[in-house]
Amino acid sequence: MLLLDTIGWKATGLRNRIADRIWERRLGIDTYGSVEVDHPDANRYATFAYSSILNIIDHLNVQSDDVFVDIGCGKGRVVCCAALHNLRKVVGVDIHRGLCEQAKMNAGRMQRRRAPVEIVNAGAQEFDYRECTAFFLLNSFGAATLKQVLASIKQSLRVSPRRIRFAYVNPVHDAVLCEGPGFEKYDQWRRRPWSGLKFDVSFWRVGRDGQ
Repeated sequence: MLLLDTIGWKATGLRNRIADRIWERRLGIDTYGSVEVDHPDANRYATFAYSSILNIIDHLNVQSDDVFVDIGCGKGRVVCCAALHNLRKVVGVDIHRGLCEQAKMNAGRMQRRRAPVEIVNAGAQEFDYRECTAFFLLNSFGAATLKQVLASIKQSLRVSPRRIRFAYVNPVHDAVLCEGPGFEKYDQWRRRPWSGLKFDVSFWRVGRDGQ
């Protein structure tokens, strides 16, 4: 069974790499590589499969009145995937200035874009989330920063009550969301052989009253 699982992962990885190359050419962007982020509590920039990103965005059930935010956007792969949808706006937030510049270039030259894109060079805990309704986070930082980010989101809900959905990819600090009042986990995707997922994904939501 272990051998079959290993073969399955390798085959899935190869398919994803081929598909990712096709997506990069189709969109006219370049988001490959990994970059170390020299900030306290920050994780390095890395990518994962387009197929997984698009499935996660679909599962968030994004609509034309949504403002989608990728927290820790890096070079903008998730931002560009979100911008394939008819949304009010797509926002990418990252503390690394160089990554933000590359994300801006990718968004600017992206083909098939259906939503306006804004890239913000800022710490995730400092960003104003009041208009955001669909959130995406690929474990960009540790628990301490995540707590601050969630506090900012909760504050935005008090100022601007609304329904939000939150996709947390590689959710190593899921317990932090469990501790935060009002966040309800409504789904969990487990990384399994043949699933095509590189990481687990947890999905959260908060009701209109922000409680």
